[in-house]
Amino acid sequence: MAYTVQHLYDKVMEGVDKIGSDLYTIPYVLRRLEAVAHDFIGETVKFIENTQEIRDDLRTLYKPFYQPLITIPVTQVGPVTAPTFVGFALPSDYQHLMSAKVIDANVTVRDTRIVRHGQDEIYHTDPNKKPAAEYPLLVLHEDYIRIYSPGNPTHLQGFYIKKPIVWKFDEEGDFNIAIAINLPDHSVDKLIKDIINDIFIASGDPRAQFQNVSKEQYRKRARA
Repeated sequence: MAYTVQHLYDKVMEGVDKIGSDLYTIPYVLRRLEAVAHDFIGETVKFIENTQEIRDDLRTLYKPFYQPLITIPVTQVGPVTAPTFVGFALPSDYQHLMSAKVIDANVTVRDTRIVRHGQDEIYHTDPNKKPAAEYPLLVLHEDYIRIYSPGNPTHLQGFYIKKPIVWKFDEEGDFNIAIAINLPDHSVDKLIKDIINDIFIASGDPRAQFQNVSKEQYRKRARA
């Protein structure tokens, strides 16, 4: 059963011993929920990338795709004619690419190499790493994907993690019906603990000290 806004709020207030207090409002808790949700997703994604194990924690955010590749113009700079490339714009609900494979009309692709923009220079300069039809290169930009291949790439298939949907506060809304966030209950349980810990940190509660060190270490790694 999904957590409603009221249920989540009550659990947080119980955890910080502030039941009945107006010190921490529902909008405040929802803002903290959104912040810790992104931390949680980042931590889980790193685990998946390091272990190649798909975790159930984010199952409601997994989204498969089979996307046709189109010709996309690059923004023109001065009088220089703008080059074009094949790729596609990332959808508005996209947060993190988990897997992708290029489909080529003429060959069977053996492996799609995936790098972020700025990490692809070696694939253009090293003859042993240059893209091939069977080994195309996918470069992930901020809001689009670019494919390098001398072959005939037509589609890209795989799956990505969507952005979580946190309920937007509405004074007229029914807190007992509105769903707080679209994650499995066991994941929300972890988020509630993180919210409680964040409140302990903000209030200088000694119960947060050890956990705060661990969390700051993770956030430094995530920013690296």
